[in-house]
Amino acid sequence: MGRNRGGGYYFPPDPGVYRRRRPPRGRFTRLLMLLVVAALLGATAWVLLRRSGPDDTVPLVVLGIAAADGQLTRLAGAQVTGPDGGAVTADDNGALVLHFLPPARLEVAAPGYETGVFRVEEVPAGGPIGLQLTPVVLTGRVVDGDGNGIAAAVQTASREVATEADGSFELVAALPGAVTATRPAWLPTTREWDGSSGEFEIVMEPLIVRGVRVYGPVAGSPTEFARLLEMIEGTVVNTLVFDTKEENGHVLYDSQVADAQDTGAVNSMYDAAAVLTAAQERGYYAITRIATFQDPIWAPAHPEHAARNTATGGVWENSRGLAWSDPTDREAWEYPLALAVEACRLGFDEIQFDYVRFPSDGDVSLLGYDEPVDEEVRSATIAAFLAEARERLHPEGCAVSADIFAIVLSFPNDQGIGQRLEEVSTSVDFLSPMVYPSHYSAGWLGFDDPNDHPAEVVSQALDAGLPRLQGALFRPWIQAFFYDAGQIAEEIEEAEERGLGWLLWNATSQFEADWFPRSSG
Repeated sequence: MGRNRGGGYYFPPDPGVYRRRRPPRGRFTRLLMLLVVAALLGATAWVLLRRSGPDDTVPLVVLGIAAADGQLTRLAGAQVTGPDGGAVTADDNGALVLHFLPPARLEVAAPGYETGVFRVEEVPAGGPIGLQLTPVVLTGRVVDGDGNGIAAAVQTASREVATEADGSFELVAALPGAVTATRPAWLPTTREWDGSSGEFEIVMEPLIVRGVRVYGPVAGSPTEFARLLEMIEGTVVNTLVFDTKEENGHVLYDSQVADAQDTGAVNSMYDAAAVLTAAQERGYYAITRIATFQDPIWAPAHPEHAARNTATGGVWENSRGLAWSDPTDREAWEYPLALAVEACRLGFDEIQFDYVRFPSDGDVSLLGYDEPVDEEVRSATIAAFLAEARERLHPEGCAVSADIFAIVLSFPNDQGIGQRLEEVSTSVDFLSPMVYPSHYSAGWLGFDDPNDHPAEVVSQALDAGLPRLQGALFRPWIQAFFYDAGQIAEEIEEAEERGLGWLLWNATSQFEADWFPRSSG
């Protein structure tokens, strides 16, 4: 490619062979400043070439920039208007023939591009003239209701791009019309763009989840599952939380993951396709829970990837005789991640990792891992696992959440388990602190029995944790055992007052109809 004294650009006989350097990802604006001078933004570009012979047949090719990779591309359907007002449309290769004698003024238009005006003084022999247009670039940002940038997918009728981590994006060769932002577990948001310049902002809102646990045997019993669905019909409940892998290591549906089959972990209690179909037909959001590092089936079968007992050299077990895989061993990550990807592909909307921590009960002084651990290592390890999960699951279309001990909301450290709130909240879409008043010791908040004060315990935990979040949102598990409808309503009210969703935990799904607020719609 060459440049003449008039500031325009011309191309060799085969402009298709020209390839320019790929720009930094998501930053086409800087590229255009280098490639196209101000003349192409509305002023007249000059093509000063040589012509031999009197024939007025001039071959042309119209060029633009490919949105996907930033390389030059030929613009099919571009329209070139000659000096006599006649217009010719480019073929599928961006090529056309126009009849004119220089000097001549050409006007070139293509959807998604600035109209270019070119003045041709002379025409070269032996090849077409390349006319490069400047693409329209839609620059914008996706944010939440507080103006914080969020990563999302942005698309128009003809273009799609992923935002940067701060929510910023650029759509090259964009056409006016609907612009839609999507992100797992957030409400799809569409805004019309009129083609004007200036920052374009899309404000998204998260899906507010109000859900219940579905115990494996309940999911597997047509009668019990139907009873649960009937119970929540007409209430505010919009989410069902199933289990993929339980605390005892069992995988509850017919998983095809090799590690689940090879270790005998598959204990098929319910038909995943059937329950997902039932949930989807009723418009319910479907979450599945994976007990991550506590695994008394897989860990003993793979002692080289298990947490070790430093006294015996064997596999460490907690106070209940349950083994754990080693969170610091990245090979131990692959099994729960494979289950997560499979579950997402089956149709679950969100993967929730439970027991995504270091062990806390039993003789932890005898625990041995692949590397020495302290609070920094523990916190970094858990955050890294969840970040890897998000990296794999977001492209599959699933949100990622994690269950965490509620006590970490009220203390600045990781409580010995690697769940330091600031770090773990950077790696997931949602955190579900298990705020169960019955789990707090006597004297908490000055109460002899914290279980008698559901509202106070839940409100303190949420208010302590909310300012410390670094990206994720809260969706607490709240206690639906030992309580009556009034006490459960107190817990729900605390979450609702803070604009949060909630999940009701009852280990065996023994819910009562009056526990669920009725829908007003």
